[in-house]
Amino acid sequence: MGVVGMARHIINRTLKTILLASAASLAAGAAFAQEDPVATGDGNEVEAVTVVGSQIKGAKVTGALPVTVIDESEIVNTGAVSGDDLFRSIPQAGDVLFQDARTTGNLNDARGDVASLNLRSLGTGNTLTLLNGRRAVLHPGTQTENFVPVQTPNTNALPLFGVKRVEILRDGAAAIYGTDAVAGVVNNVLDTNFEGLRVEVQGGGSEGTDYREGVFNLKAGTELSDGTRITFFGSYTGRSRMNASERSYSASEDHRPQVAGTPWDGNTTFDSRTTSSPWGAFTLIGAPGTVRQNGTAVATSAGLFHIQPTSKTDTSCSSSVFGAGSDICIRSGSITGSADRALRYDENPDRTLRGEVERTNMFSTAERQIGSITAFGEVGYYHALFNGSREQSAPISSGPISIAADAYYNPFGPVTLNGSPNPNRLAGLTNVPVGGLAMNVTNYRPVDTGPRSYTVTDDSIRLLGGLRGEFAGFDWESALIYSTARSKDMTKNAISSSLFQAALNRTTADAYNPFNGGNQIDYSLGDGTPNAQSTIDSFLINVYRVSETSLTLADFKVSKNDLFALPAGNVGLAAGVEWRRETYLDDRDKRLDGTITYTNSVTGVTYGSDVVGASQSPDVKAHRSVSSAYVELQVPVISPEMNIPLVEEINLQFAARDEYYSDFGNVIKPKFAMYWSVAGGFSLRGSVSQGFRAPNLPQYYSDGTTVSNSRTDYAACRINGTTCSSASTLEVRSGNDQLTPEEADNATVGAVYQPRFIPPQFGRLILTADFWSIREKNVIGILGGVNQISYDYLLRLNGSSNPNVVRDTSNPAIVGPILYINDLYQNLQPRVIQGADFTINYDIDDTPLGDFTFKVNVAKLLKFDQSPGEIEKSLIAAINAGQLPGITVATSGNQINIDGKPEYRGTASLSWRLNGWGAGLFVNYIGGFYDTGPAQVNGNYFPVDSWTTVSLYGQYAFKSGPMDGSTIRLGVRNIEDKDPPVAAENFGYLGAIHNSTGRYWYATYTKRF
Repeated sequence: MGVVGMARHIINRTLKTILLASAASLAAGAAFAQEDPVATGDGNEVEAVTVVGSQIKGAKVTGALPVTVIDESEIVNTGAVSGDDLFRSIPQAGDVLFQDARTTGNLNDARGDVASLNLRSLGTGNTLTLLNGRRAVLHPGTQTENFVPVQTPNTNALPLFGVKRVEILRDGAAAIYGTDAVAGVVNNVLDTNFEGLRVEVQGGGSEGTDYREGVFNLKAGTELSDGTRITFFGSYTGRSRMNASERSYSASEDHRPQVAGTPWDGNTTFDSRTTSSPWGAFTLIGAPGTVRQNGTAVATSAGLFHIQPTSKTDTSCSSSVFGAGSDICIRSGSITGSADRALRYDENPDRTLRGEVERTNMFSTAERQIGSITAFGEVGYYHALFNGSREQSAPISSGPISIAADAYYNPFGPVTLNGSPNPNRLAGLTNVPVGGLAMNVTNYRPVDTGPRSYTVTDDSIRLLGGLRGEFAGFDWESALIYSTARSKDMTKNAISSSLFQAALNRTTADAYNPFNGGNQIDYSLGDGTPNAQSTIDSFLINVYRVSETSLTLADFKVSKNDLFALPAGNVGLAAGVEWRRETYLDDRDKRLDGTITYTNSVTGVTYGSDVVGASQSPDVKAHRSVSSAYVELQVPVISPEMNIPLVEEINLQFAARDEYYSDFGNVIKPKFAMYWSVAGGFSLRGSVSQGFRAPNLPQYYSDGTTVSNSRTDYAACRINGTTCSSASTLEVRSGNDQLTPEEADNATVGAVYQPRFIPPQFGRLILTADFWSIREKNVIGILGGVNQISYDYLLRLNGSSNPNVVRDTSNPAIVGPILYINDLYQNLQPRVIQGADFTINYDIDDTPLGDFTFKVNVAKLLKFDQSPGEIEKSLIAAINAGQLPGITVATSGNQINIDGKPEYRGTASLSWRLNGWGAGLFVNYIGGFYDTGPAQVNGNYFPVDSWTTVSLYGQYAFKSGPMDGSTIRLGVRNIEDKDPPVAAENFGYLGAIHNSTGRYWYATYTKRF
């Protein structure tokens, strides 16, 4: 779609949505409105604009709280067009694990237009997200972190164009807000006082790719004759997809050329191509001995063989040539060795780096005075349609596919087929019965089906209505919220296991042939001899996942900032009660939830999933209710009027909250904070508190999800004396209704310096430094398949075994193969995270050169120690004693600069205005860290380089003439077009930290009426 066509499409779609939203808002009547935001002044002094962290209106104690405020000018500096763009620019935010570049999880992951927020790198779910001071609904999709399902509010669902400022409380706040506020709170404050009409159109694109993006925004506000105030924010974003093939670093999964000349030169961890390729590997069943052709073994003693092209001369054929062009043959063994690496399949040409998106955000507020009471409310709507693609699935061990002895293309089939000599049985076979041999598909990917495409439709609504007023000197407010979110993930071109096996096992020429190899020109790409489309179509299916969440919340709160007077001033009070109901529904396709099962026609074993590449995932339906009460006090101890040396002012905050959960009981958490203004603009602040994160509904109520991962079974290979190699291993991860909340002890101490000796004409400078510590216990996770297997090995060395590693015990003389690993979600080891934040804010106005605002925000991790649990301690002790050579325990110890936790992150921004002209500069720095995926070289992990990107824009605001009220802005993000640093990931970089957009040009036209 061209630029003009895209603009026309955006305008048409947006006008339709505006009309619908306006109608809905007007229908809501004057019962809806929004509380007026706190006055911001000039926006430079953090304490003056902050409302997050205290429920007392006008509370001075907010100066005790470390807060970052991102105003509209900074949002413009970042060039953000989505919540994900904006929150990635916050140094205190960690890796974004709900994002496009994640390739693991497949149907089990939240996909689509979803992004997460992860302050302090504590993990998704430890940051509370508020919209105008009240909770936002959780996105219904989940993904696994620390091996357990986590949830998040979707930052892309926030109405970014309507945001006046974002307040980020960098401190625990469970005593004020309840669960999830462990790492901090992010409050998105909308511009509900806006008057007039503002329209904005933006177009942009990524240099060197087909990635294009168009945005249409509208902001409107008015006060009616009866005093009703109404605001409306609308935004439509349309973007095209970016394919992995459009970037040199992600065009292939083989990233070894990117580390050439380094100590990791040739390291195969940087080659993510998969052994599940069209050059299939198979295992014969029931052969009376090693199968040979004319005396040469064509399979291992275990019956393993694979297909290879005859043109591959570095490894010799074990069989005679066959196939339509006599250009393929059989080689004994699998394709896991280095000599057969060329036969691995490259999945990236089938993948999108960033999917195609159509996103609509609308939000409307209204407010009306009715006597002495103000009625207020909100109506919000979000809709997104996402399209992406990825490689075709391969059979996994949780649903193995077997090929019958009489399958038409079986090269070890019967001598006679359909009453005639079998045209596909190899000649000269020994140890193959007359009736042929069946086999299991060990590694095979039917790439001739084409890649899978997936469409994700996300919808959410937010309805809020409330009243506020004053009674007996108390400000009171009550509101009712209903918010719901729905996500439908539809995968097209998936494969039914039962239908695929039926196609494989036909005894006629219309059977599916998995033995015809792949691409003869580039062994890693495509299939040069595809099966007939009619055969392929016979087993292709669509697979869906529908997930829903809802939040119903009712609250009543009172506030009085002059409850009674002390010598230093008035004591402030806030108190309130809240009730909320949370629901979660995960409705899987009938072929995934066990309704439609797959029975292997060769072995007779039935499996719960009938989708190739996906394990059974039962539906989940759960809900809980939470009742809570809180109280907060602001207590002035010393005031400036007391004239005490070195103590201008001291204010204290005391708070406590009690939450009762219908499923696991009570949680009570306190908080204490202090603000001490010393002298000359220098202040100290600090707080101590306790926080918690309740187990989410999937963690508590899920019946269990089966996943398949490559694991090395050290107990079997070392005790049995066989070669140790990785193999697909089933892991059953289950919810646990005995979980208790994760708990945290938070402490923060900081200083604020605003020099008073600087004359006002030279601007205002604010310096802050805050040191923080979070000690967590009962962190929810699982021991993990690697540790479970290692523990089983250790116990077997000492005469026992790990019951969670379930094995085949049919042959007691050996350690049997693993059937599955049982891993229950549980409260695990504690951890300690500490860090420091530093900010510089400098603002100077009315100079001959214009107005300037300069801000620096730096976050430094000082400590991130994960303590080992009891089982991990025993493994570490055995490793140190030399009992478990080659085994590591990676879930404990220092995590700073490890896998996406850089020690330093920082941003700097500069804004300038003069006579309608303006410009902005934004610098984002992400420190380097180590990728623990590749094996250590000389005792060192692979270093991922630091990454600094610079964004710049210039604009002109017309103040007269036909363009009066118009602003034209030209900008570029990542002006140096820096590629993301290399990491051993599928796309060659870590998408949770870095991005693939590259140099991105954009132009914006804004008109205010």
